[in-house]
Amino acid sequence: MVLMAILSTCINIIKEIIQIVLYFFIPRPTVGDGQNRQRDSQLAIQFIQKFVEKYGNVHPEFFRGTLSEALERAKNELRFAMVILQTDEHDNTVKFNRDTLTSESLITFLREKNILTWAGDVKDPEPSQASITLQATSYPFIAIIVAQIPHGSTGSGPKMVVVDRFEEFSSPEDIIARLTTSINRYGPDLQRIRNERAGHEAARQIRAQQDDAYLASLRADQEKERKARELAEARRLAEERARKEEEARQLLALNRENWRRWALTQLPDEPHPNETEVARLSFKLANGERVVRKFRATDTVETAYIFVDTYHLKNEASSSTVSEPPSNYEHTFDFLLVSPYPRNVHHVDKFKEIKSEQGLWPSANLIVEELTSDDDE
Repeated sequence: MVLMAILSTCINIIKEIIQIVLYFFIPRPTVGDGQNRQRDSQLAIQFIQKFVEKYGNVHPEFFRGTLSEALERAKNELRFAMVILQTDEHDNTVKFNRDTLTSESLITFLREKNILTWAGDVKDPEPSQASITLQATSYPFIAIIVAQIPHGSTGSGPKMVVVDRFEEFSSPEDIIARLTTSINRYGPDLQRIRNERAGHEAARQIRAQQDDAYLASLRADQEKERKARELAEARRLAEERARKEEEARQLLALNRENWRRWALTQLPDEPHPNETEVARLSFKLANGERVVRKFRATDTVETAYIFVDTYHLKNEASSSTVSEPPSNYEHTFDFLLVSPYPRNVHHVDKFKEIKSEQGLWPSANLIVEELTSDDDE
């Protein structure tokens, strides 16, 4: 029996050496990393499918992806990883799969401890390479891998480290016991990494919240500044508009007054008492004062308007005249001459003679009506 056992061991070792030699020396098509990952992922899924076909649906929740993806997931999620390498050429494989990997107690333990499980056949490229890296010499082979902070390193992230390994057939109780030992020994370190990561994440979230609060405050201040600038600009524009309107109003008032002083020099003298063809017009001014003035028959209706418009200047002792009218200014009269009974408006006309205006010749009583913005006449 001892001789048979030694012979069986030697045969297994020779098979493994042949597999390694074939893996490295048999030419294989060159593929890129992306194609390798896709191939290895498909082979991992095929392994699970074959396992289900042969042993049923009761098994650990195998990771459906490549080994590198499984280890990266375990590292990111800070979980223990159990890597299983096997081959159908070993006698213990069938018993291990049938009795151990389908054990309800083991499946429950792996699920409760949140242990990530990956399995593969060493005939496939990625598991074969993993067997070399993990120095597997017999199968089934199990490696327990967990994230650890290298001793003496500061500021570096955790690295996946093999913390236990066992070969040949293992019962569910053996695996649970070994896993429990690893969890008790390395679990505190893993929890410390979780706490540190949680602390870093909490600090990051606090910084993010502070940054968000700062940006919100900055945006609020910028919005206030923008509104303040808009308000100041609107106020400036309003003041500028008011200033220009006031300047325009003052210029208009000045031009009106200068035009009146010039028009006063153009106003014909009142007819001589001996002249005939004279109209006698009586004006009731807006202030209630009544003024009578004579006009020649050939004087225009506008002449009567000019008389009323410049009447106030005759009463000013310091009144001065202007030799020419203001440039770029067109004078408008802000009143109407109206015959009251019957009501008849005599509109300003620089060409129409008084004797031709019905209601003015040879005499008339006129009311000076000031115009407003609501007047339609």
